[in-house]
Amino acid sequence: MAILYQIQADGTRVEHWELGTRPLVVGRGEFADAFVDDDALSRSHFLITNEGIEFCLIDLHSRNGTWVNGERVSAHKLHPHEIITAGDSMFYFSDMPVAAIVIPGTIALAGTSPSAQPRINPG
Repeated sequence: MAILYQIQADGTRVEHWELGTRPLVVGRGEFADAFVDDDALSRSHFLITNEGIEFCLIDLHSRNGTWVNGERVSAHKLHPHEIITAGDSMFYFSDMPVAAIVIPGTIALAGTSPSAQPRINPG
């Protein structure tokens, strides 16, 4: 079971949505499957689809773009542990439930405000 987590910059989970066979629309609009209260998101910002055993992210011509691991994408095959940034929100894609999210290294989150940038403290 794949899961999309909404996270804070330190990796703290805010919300999550299970990904199945139905597409998932993420945005701030009332008809989004995954509603996120973020004025920098489009009403329908991006879509995640199931393509057999793989999941694909598709930007829905959003105003501020969608970023995966710091690179702007229009479409992208998702891999476990990738960080998605849209508006001022961050998301974490996983192919299984996780107890804790560790943001791998410093990821340049272009298109986000400085407050949304992750703060990585080497342990």
